[in-house]
Amino acid sequence: MNLSAVPQSPSPGCDLLNPSPSAQARFQVASILLILLLWAAIYVAGMFTPALLDDVDSLHAEAAREMVLTHDWVTLHTDGIRYLEKAPLMYWGVAASYTVFHHVSDWATRLPLMLGVLALLLVTYKLGKHSYGETGGLCSAVVLATAIGPYIFTRFQIPDLMVGLWLTLGFYFFLLSLEEDPPSRLTCWGFAVACALNVLTKGLIGLVFPAGAIGLYLILTRNLRHLLKLRLVSSTLVFLVVAAPWHILAARRNPSQGPVRGFLWFYFVNEHFLRYVNKRVPPGYDTVPLLIFWGLLILWLLPWSGLNCGPDSMRGTEQIFFLHSGHS
Repeated sequence: MNLSAVPQSPSPGCDLLNPSPSAQARFQVASILLILLLWAAIYVAGMFTPALLDDVDSLHAEAAREMVLTHDWVTLHTDGIRYLEKAPLMYWGVAASYTVFHHVSDWATRLPLMLGVLALLLVTYKLGKHSYGETGGLCSAVVLATAIGPYIFTRFQIPDLMVGLWLTLGFYFFLLSLEEDPPSRLTCWGFAVACALNVLTKGLIGLVFPAGAIGLYLILTRNLRHLLKLRLVSSTLVFLVVAAPWHILAARRNPSQGPVRGFLWFYFVNEHFLRYVNKRVPPGYDTVPLLIFWGLLILWLLPWSGLNCGPDSMRGTEQIFFLHSGHS
């Protein structure tokens, strides 16, 4: 239901249509408390079990542990061997957790990811509230917190939920830019920082995904000229200030040495482009047919898969949510 279509005319004896500022504040506090409660009951409770898996979980935990031991926060290592295929942000978070708690454990490994889930729930609430009001924001966060897909993706030590966080935050700033004339520096630079953090989380898709979704949206709405309002020069500089230093340091510390490929080839060519065309060296990433991949979205959204959230039910600018879900 489009909440903006609810009549706003005053009704005698009814305060629900026009709540007072104090009532709105109480509703907001109650919404945030409910989000925190759901996060604690579902995600914090699941932070201690099961034990880390022997495959991806233990590999990523070991990379973070060796980061603490070697004090090398640029080049990842596992069992003393350089591990150049991953962006660093998730490992920085886990290494920071080990450092703060002086402890390597299942829960200390998962804690940064669970805090990322909380941030994602709160940003989703903020985005939903901005477009659909308080009720819409709360419902958005509740659906995300209780859907089966996000929970399953926290059962493995992978950064996909963090990618969702930066995408959601970036789209929030983009929606603000559509409403501001001209968009403020905070809005434009906030979008740039969100993209940069996403690049540091999972590589170039952190830039390609939002650019693709926003580009398609602006084409469909015949508003490509809006790009010129986004303070492209200063926003690009902000993006580079956040995203570039690690890439530069990793490239300098891991150059090519004769037949041994260095960071630039291994990270950008092998792990991005060759992996995309299924020619990565060595092979080993299984894929599923695209139709099955899209069909799994129905499963990931359970028990909310039947909600009416197609493009016909959205207002103009809110179609970005539909594009966002497709890219996520």
